[in-house]
Amino acid sequence: MQSETETDVAGTTVIRGRGLFVILVGAALTMVDFFIVNVALTSIGSELHAAAHTMEWVVAGYGGAYSILLVLGGRLGDMWGRRRIAVTGLVGFTAMSALCGLAPTVGVLIAARVIQGICAALLLPQTLATIQAVTEGEQKGRAVGWYGAVGGLSAALGQVLGGVLASWDIAGLGWRSIFLVNVPIGILLLIGMAWVPESRAPRAPHVDGRGTVIFAIAMATFIAPLLLGSSQGWPWWVWVSFAVAVVSVPLFVRTERRVEASGGDALIPSRLLQLTGARRGLLVISALCVAFGGYAFAFSIVLQDGLGFSPLFSGLSLLPMALGAFGASLRSADLISRFGTGTVALGGAVQSVGLLLVLAVNLLWWPSLTPWHFVPGMLLVGIGNGLLLTTIYRVVLSGVPGNLAGAGSGVLNTTQQTSMSLGVAILGTVFSSVQVSHGDQTGFVIVTVIWAVVAAGVAICSALLPDPRPSDGASPSQDAVGTA
Repeated sequence: MQSETETDVAGTTVIRGRGLFVILVGAALTMVDFFIVNVALTSIGSELHAAAHTMEWVVAGYGGAYSILLVLGGRLGDMWGRRRIAVTGLVGFTAMSALCGLAPTVGVLIAARVIQGICAALLLPQTLATIQAVTEGEQKGRAVGWYGAVGGLSAALGQVLGGVLASWDIAGLGWRSIFLVNVPIGILLLIGMAWVPESRAPRAPHVDGRGTVIFAIAMATFIAPLLLGSSQGWPWWVWVSFAVAVVSVPLFVRTERRVEASGGDALIPSRLLQLTGARRGLLVISALCVAFGGYAFAFSIVLQDGLGFSPLFSGLSLLPMALGAFGASLRSADLISRFGTGTVALGGAVQSVGLLLVLAVNLLWWPSLTPWHFVPGMLLVGIGNGLLLTTIYRVVLSGVPGNLAGAGSGVLNTTQQTSMSLGVAILGTVFSSVQVSHGDQTGFVIVTVIWAVVAAGVAICSALLPDPRPSDGASPSQDAVGTA
């Protein structure tokens, strides 16, 4: 299959606009599908005669498989070609979307969602990895900005689309349309993959089998309790699972060091985490995603249970944040080229102000709030998010060589997903505890203040991040790029 590529003056293969559009929409599919099902869980459970605790697996099955395998998905792209792995993931994702939409029982639906999550983990890391490997300079900055814009829009878009599709009951399909809509989109994207250049590490690394298994155990025993523990009242198995995760982490580190000492290829190369930008950037993005995950959880409950919003209105209340993030992400490349990590300080400050506005309208107009009350504050929150995340993506990936682009992208995506789950578990528990004793409003106030403090702290500490702007004479990523 011949890819549509073009060559810059330095002889580096780069991706055209159409190819970039294809991989960005592919990434959006995986992120939208994480959120789109939430608003239809009640309808799904009613039709398939499934209890609430069973329906949790429709969300957790996808989210768990997705989070656990992102690093492996990125590494497979380094090894066997990023377009090839993206196509493999997209074929599976599309097929499993069809099976989800046609599922006759909840067991079939859960199994299809797990496999869909596995395929999403193959697809998503190839987007940032391809951008890192086949773009340079200004094009890379704008491509990362588009990636941030798509990510910012996807969460709210998932909630809104889920509500719209379920409410419209297209062709009498009801909730099934939220899965079946992926099928024609997936087919079109598979055709469009001809426009995406192939890239891989010049020396294909070998699969670190033992490290991969240990990492999967560590992630599974950490993610599963985060996704399921709160709703089940934190039973004994949660703490056993966490204990296994604690033991698995040092075992994984020791295994990776042995692999590298023997000249092998580690799943997560140590030199990746030795980069100052990667280490510090991942810490910052962890803090922001923990705060965002907890806030999104509390916001959804407050709107639907506390204020009586419909699922569709709840999704629409997130739109100002999504649109703000979308616009700011597209402007981020210009701001980063002028101010470097000062863009992080600006984003943190804007986000803090937005959260304070949300806090103010909450205190002044509760319980007579409407979606319009949230527009100014959520718009600023989104603008801050767009500036923060796209700049930190650049910080994390700025020093990553092209041959480790998949590993770097996988680690970044895994950090985001895991941190959001951690935020739901920790801040969700804080919110639920306060909600029981003091009500929805007080719980939401506390979670909002926590995020505002985190955003302000990131703004203050932004000077500790390395400048993501390329230095003069920086060499292109050393990667194998072509039309294979």
